[in-house]
Amino acid sequence: MYLDKIYVLQTGVSLKISTIALQGLIVNAIGKQKFPELEKIRSTSDLYAYLSVVVCEGAEDLINRRQRWIDQKIKANLIAGRPVPFNNFCNLFWRNLDEDDPDGDEWQQLMASDQFYSQLTVLLNKLRIAERSLRQYKGTVPDWYLGSA
Repeated sequence: MYLDKIYVLQTGVSLKISTIALQGLIVNAIGKQKFPELEKIRSTSDLYAYLSVVVCEGAEDLINRRQRWIDQKIKANLIAGRPVPFNNFCNLFWRNLDEDDPDGDEWQQLMASDQFYSQLTVLLNKLRIAERSLRQYKGTVPDWYLGSA
């Protein structure tokens, strides 16, 4: 799974993992010339707090299948096509091990894939470079596109 790219699950749900909050964090750091939030990001799992998931199509079917784990706020955001925090979205896929769950199986495989981990590692490296650049060259604003090529 690639960041900022639409992915279609086998069940027909299309979604993307968005880095928009992370991009906002960088813009804010550039504007204020302060980096405390960037300094806190030291591992790929730290990135989760700055990622979100946007369901583009199939939200109603996903909600029906995940109804045991969805609260009203997440449901409203999914239906409206608004971002859901990454960790909250991941929590929709808790289940019993013997449960038949095509969405959950595919989501877990995507999150455990080398491809997803590689994307997070590249993103983390870009953030480290950004932080160093901001410290060294205050006022210089390089190209900060964080998504996949």
